[in-house]
Amino acid sequence: MVAQPDYVDAFMMNVWHAVVGVLYLMIRTILYPTDLGLYSSLLLKHVMELSEQYQAEVVTVHAVEPLGVFADAVLETYMPADIIDDLRHYGLAAVMDAICQQVRNGFEDEFIDLHLNASRIRDIKVLRGQPADVILQTAIDECVDVIVMGSHGHDVDQGGFLGATASKVLQRSSVPVYLVPVAPALRTRLHPRI
Repeated sequence: MVAQPDYVDAFMMNVWHAVVGVLYLMIRTILYPTDLGLYSSLLLKHVMELSEQYQAEVVTVHAVEPLGVFADAVLETYMPADIIDDLRHYGLAAVMDAICQQVRNGFEDEFIDLHLNASRIRDIKVLRGQPADVILQTAIDECVDVIVMGSHGHDVDQGGFLGATASKVLQRSSVPVYLVPVAPALRTRLHPRI
């Protein structure tokens, strides 16, 4: 075996440092979409570890789905139009504010319980819309470098390799998507330490 000259090792080390440096520069902002579900603590801990590793900021988003057709029909059947308009305008704003405060309080509790540093959280958003659409639009609006989300949300028990929202985000995202396996079978088989 022929020994490599020292300059080859030095060159490879410089290449390695350049690659690592680019990775650190590439991940400046992480989007963490949460459904506030069963695995939110696991995902939050994972996101915050990544943010520390890459010195990245975190933007969190929670989507509040619009009322379904059935709920709209019930309102229109039993309530006058002016009350429905007030409810949609003022009531929805109050509900959104309450949800936002609940998300913030929940995060504060999680940071305390998990001994995490909250200084990397740039923003916590609660937005109306279909979850995948909200996530993708927030990724664009916040110029994120990566989306870190669970492989499943509330539909974790329905089986399948990916949840509906994760699948849509993965298919339509213009930025890399980092999926954390949260389905019990996937979690224990792929990552026994989680």
